[in-house]
Amino acid sequence: MCRMLAVKSETLTDPGLYFLALKRMAEKGLRSPHGDGFGFAYSTGNEYGVFKSLKHIWDYAPPFMEINLGIFHARKASPGYALNLHHVHPFVSEICPKTWLFAHNGTIHGIKTEGIIDSQYFFKIILEELMNNSPESALLEAAKKIENERKFSSLTCILSDLENIWVMKYCAEDTDKLHTLFYMEQEDVKIISSEPIDRYVDGGNIKNLRELNNREVIKI
Repeated sequence: MCRMLAVKSETLTDPGLYFLALKRMAEKGLRSPHGDGFGFAYSTGNEYGVFKSLKHIWDYAPPFMEINLGIFHARKASPGYALNLHHVHPFVSEICPKTWLFAHNGTIHGIKTEGIIDSQYFFKIILEELMNNSPESALLEAAKKIENERKFSSLTCILSDLENIWVMKYCAEDTDKLHTLFYMEQEDVKIISSEPIDRYVDGGNIKNLRELNNREVIKI
């Protein structure tokens, strides 16, 4: 189980508040601590970057540039997986002409492919589905394939092509309260988060807060 957050804005925005929310969420939120490394990916519209670390996210204070899209992830490793930088989210892959970013919250059981974790296995299936499907359909089709083949706790995830963000809540149990996703807005910033950010920071004018339904996909 992990904590994750994504933001998208039409204008360049300082993401410091949102990173602070995730830091506190990872240290003190549901099933905390989530201290097995963290990562973030961002786009300014002209360039993108990815940063990953095996440090606890709450021990890090990054110098941020203004961005218009960001994905932030604090990892709590699934049992049996080693801690290494290769396994820290978000993951990145290029399928011409697009660059795709991916972060996942949940466990898929029985993945024994050497060198990759369950989340990377999931991303691989999504990338295959993207060859012939829209992002919304690719997420759902990939989830259905895994559901038909394996046991899992959650396939809840964030996918981005550096311009748009698609998010999916997909839990094995409808009553799951650990792998949640919430949508909210703050001024012109659209936010997706594992928990409402105003539990951890003064979010100011948060509006249109709602929890995603199970097996729902939305684009922001």
